Amino acid sequence: MLEIVKKDLKLMFRERTFVSIVFLMVFVAGISSIVTFGLIMLYNPDYLGFYGSSKVAVAGECFTERCYDEKTAMELFKSGKVDAVLIVSDLNGIKYVDVIVPDDEIKAAQVLGYIKKLLTDYEERLRSVYGVPNLEMKVYSGSREIEIPSGSSTVFKFIYLILIPLLSITTAVVAAGMTIDSVCEEIQSRSIEVLLSTPLTPFKISISKVASPMIFSSLVTALWLMLLALNKVDIVNPLPAFAISISITAFFVSAGYIMAAKLRDRERTQLLFSILAAGSLPLMVTKYNSPAVMVGRIAAGAEIDFVIATIFSVASFALLAASPFIGKIDRV
Repeated sequence: MLEIVKKDLKLMFRERTFVSIVFLMVFVAGISSIVTFGLIMLYNPDYLGFYGSSKVAVAGECFTERCYDEKTAMELFKSGKVDAVLIVSDLNGIKYVDVIVPDDEIKAAQVLGYIKKLLTDYEERLRSVYGVPNLEMKVYSGSREIEIPSGSSTVFKFIYLILIPLLSITTAVVAAGMTIDSVCEEIQSRSIEVLLSTPLTPFKISISKVASPMIFSSLVTALWLMLLALNKVDIVNPLPAFAISISITAFFVSAGYIMAAKLRDRERTQLLFSILAAGSLPLMVTKYNSPAVMVGRIAAGAEIDFVIATIFSVASFALLAASPFIGKIDRV
């Protein structure tokens, strides 16, 4: 059985498609700080105090150089002569600002950084006129003041709510894909006949087919967690994060193995698994107690529902243990 595991692991590292995906994952984890910096600068230019310059037309109360009536401002916006429109209105002494930006997401994000600066300056001016004190929040660690740059919460959200869950899900899907290829290759090439003619039982062969991707995913998960830590990403609870991430892999590997053993055809199995993965992805990454989200939360040191995490982990590994019985590998 150990020889089959070794053989499958060697074949996994020779499969160019999967190796390319793994290399990309490791590469992203290895330069996570650069990737994070680039994306934050793209979507939040004021992260380093850079606001750029945009043409903004203001209708209503004027507090910039470009002031127009609402109709003229909208005409300029539609013709592309200005990048955004601010419509300022006064209702019972309360200032309301309607912000109109382009539909293009990237362009809108860049313009909003500039608008944020304009509105901040406008707010300070109003505070000065009405005599409202400008409250400043300061953060201290012990007796030392800590300076928190603008956009730091965006960095936190990207790393722990997007990057880490995405790495966890991708690792699981790649491992499941390797399981499908390994099982279907043995069946379609009829090499399963050779394995069954050895003293190995079908159960041991099945165990080896799910053990190989689990070993592979464990190594990859440990690697990207280590690379994130080397990139100054604080992994507060590495072992629980590793355990939940591996339980996600166990779920996908079990599903991939059972489908491959039942369908015995690579193309049909990959299609069905793709539908399952695409359907389960929103459940895995969008809900508060979703497994992938819990990986990011526990890595950040946040509280999670350990009851749900334990139930999911136990259920995933129980399914992994039962998969050789559910999908038996026998002669073609």
